[in-house]
Amino acid sequence: MSLSRRQFFRGFKGPTPEQLRERRTRLVETYVRTNLLPYDFALTAAQTAEALAAAVAGVDLAKIEDTLTPEHRLRLRDIVDEMVLRWRTEYLQAEDIRREGASLVTEFLLLEATPEDREKLRARFHVPYPAVLDEEIERQVRIWLGGLSNAFLAGTDPLAIRDLVFSELRSWC
Repeated sequence: MSLSRRQFFRGFKGPTPEQLRERRTRLVETYVRTNLLPYDFALTAAQTAEALAAAVAGVDLAKIEDTLTPEHRLRLRDIVDEMVLRWRTEYLQAEDIRREGASLVTEFLLLEATPEDREKLRARFHVPYPAVLDEEIERQVRIWLGGLSNAFLAGTDPLAIRDLVFSELRSWC
């Protein structure tokens, strides 16, 4: 992008208040992204944006110079850690439910599936041998459960998960 003469000479005067605010916002967001966001599980784009917005709103940008003070860093850590703790709890609960959901496949195939249902499932997933059908359906259920949000899964009880998995399996038949 080329600069006009006017923009060039305005640069000698120093950054505008908007440019300072943008620079300080980028400083806070960069610090949060590199130092405070979790590495042990993935955040969604919406969660990341929420954490960044809360961090920027939680500090006084006018008091930030070129670097963050230890007080700013502690404040940012407190803000982001509170949010990440909630999301980590949701994630762990959802992972437990995903493991449970995959184990419900065997129960469904033993108790509810008819031989016609098994054939429909075999045809749907292009499984040539009936011996590997259970493994393939379990894999497909894991994939399907992986697509559901952590907040949704963490907020449901075990009976509802059983009904949810069974209804999905019935829809595949």
